[in-house]
Amino acid sequence: MFKLKDHQTTPLVEISAGLTTFCSMVYVLAANPGILSAAGAPREALFTATALAAIGGSLIMALVANLPFAVAPGMGINAIFAFVIILTMGLTWPQAVAAVLVAGALFFLLSLSPLREKILRDIPASLQYAVCGGVGLLIAGIGLINSQAVVLTTGLPPALGDLGLPQVQLVFIGLFITASMLAMKFRYAVLAGIVVSTLIGIPMGVTALPSGGGIFSLPPSPAALAFTADFSTFASFDFLSAVLVFLFIAIFDSLAGFLGLFSIMGEKEAARYRHKMGRAFIADSLAMIFSGALGMSPNTAYGESGTGVAVGGRTGLTALTVAACFGLALFCSPLFLAIPFAAIAPALVVVGWYMLSPLGRIDFKDATESFPAILVVVLIGLSWKISDSLAVAWLAYMIMKTMAGRVRELNATVALVGLVFAAKLGCDFVL
Repeated sequence: MFKLKDHQTTPLVEISAGLTTFCSMVYVLAANPGILSAAGAPREALFTATALAAIGGSLIMALVANLPFAVAPGMGINAIFAFVIILTMGLTWPQAVAAVLVAGALFFLLSLSPLREKILRDIPASLQYAVCGGVGLLIAGIGLINSQAVVLTTGLPPALGDLGLPQVQLVFIGLFITASMLAMKFRYAVLAGIVVSTLIGIPMGVTALPSGGGIFSLPPSPAALAFTADFSTFASFDFLSAVLVFLFIAIFDSLAGFLGLFSIMGEKEAARYRHKMGRAFIADSLAMIFSGALGMSPNTAYGESGTGVAVGGRTGLTALTVAACFGLALFCSPLFLAIPFAAIAPALVVVGWYMLSPLGRIDFKDATESFPAILVVVLIGLSWKISDSLAVAWLAYMIMKTMAGRVRELNATVALVGLVFAAKLGCDFVL
């Protein structure tokens, strides 16, 4: 099924790679419920849905694309789902899930058509990098603000939280631990940071141990989330904005992720795998639809899959092994649900840091590229409104190119999207 001989690998290597990948991303079973529960969903149902989404998504990647990439609810986009789409824009959970399903369906159709390459080629690279960086700044802010490490008071600038509070102390302890492990290039820095912070939180009174002391149990029911999509606001601006946010992030997260994962294989070997990019996109889009059906934020291929690729994983057997591991983890819900948000917040800061790194590719000598890019980073990070921020920066990009006499750099795709954004902002002004 996985053509191991053709890929010059063995079952032992593939299974070892799958175990390595699972260990590097298992933190999602604690982080995802901790983040999404802020929007009102029960953590118990979120735990099971997260595990099922990872199982289903990884199986889809294994069987559709035969690639060693694990899939699970994305870090970063889960925070956008909870804190931006639901808590800021005001969509209900079922409406946000419906937006995920619509975005996933559009992503699937794009993955089947030549439009995928055209969109990726025509949209300015500087704005792609900037959106990634802006979302990274937003995610780091979400981790710090919702753990009370940073506090917002009406009429006053943001300030550090009360360092006398145990949960705030634990956030900074976790940050220093995780940062130290990153500096030492420890492969599992994020997971280790969460585990050590959770243990330290026990004597501090922040971590509540599972009742009864057991760490094994039958999986909680995900019925409160599954198949709850509400399409009643399908034609509203907020719903369409949510769809565009999910679609935009899904496309470019997938592109950057797959290119990065292929590059780990080495230039020559990666060239032999590039033809699978189309199948990888199809698998990622189907996994996104699957997570929406479970009532979850979007699935995406995990960058941590690179740990498995680095040790030799080359086929879907690696992803299948990851799915099996998540299946076993389903029966350890008390262990993962005991992890406090204060131990998860440093992981969000690290994710934000990773997402800020593409800003280094922007040409700061060219004002028509760098100014709109930094504008979108600042606006997203401060306003938490991704689509509106991108609309303002996009129009600034078009205006600056025009005033600089470089209209030819504005292709048809840029112009069309600009007209849509202009109409959106115009309607907002009128209303």
